[in-house]
Amino acid sequence: MEKIEAFTEFLKNRKTDVLAEVSALAAENKKDESNVLKAKANIYDISKAFFDVAVKNADEASLKDEFLNRFSAVTRQWEASLEQAKAHEDAYKILIEEAKFEAVDEIKEKAEELL
Repeated sequence: MEKIEAFTEFLKNRKTDVLAEVSALAAENKKDESNVLKAKANIYDISKAFFDVAVKNADEASLKDEFLNRFSAVTRQWEASLEQAKAHEDAYKILIEEAKFEAVDEIKEKAEELL
């Protein structure tokens, strides 16, 4: 139970931190940068939804694997989106997808640490 609370708290805090950056950038009229970070903040919500499903479907011993398997399934779609953006040389889309993967990497690392 402690692991679940710690990981949930991590996700909540990181989303809050990123949204604070979004607000600061928006206040500086840096709309593009702000929008990139909004996409990153959404990843914490998405991962929380996958984590909640894993909590319901797995015991504590298999929780980490259950979460990472489910979360990895969706991140594969984002990998394809990043590759497509690179193929079309869409710099803005590349920034968004790379920001998502910054969050993904951070989430996976924290799952390994906490779960």
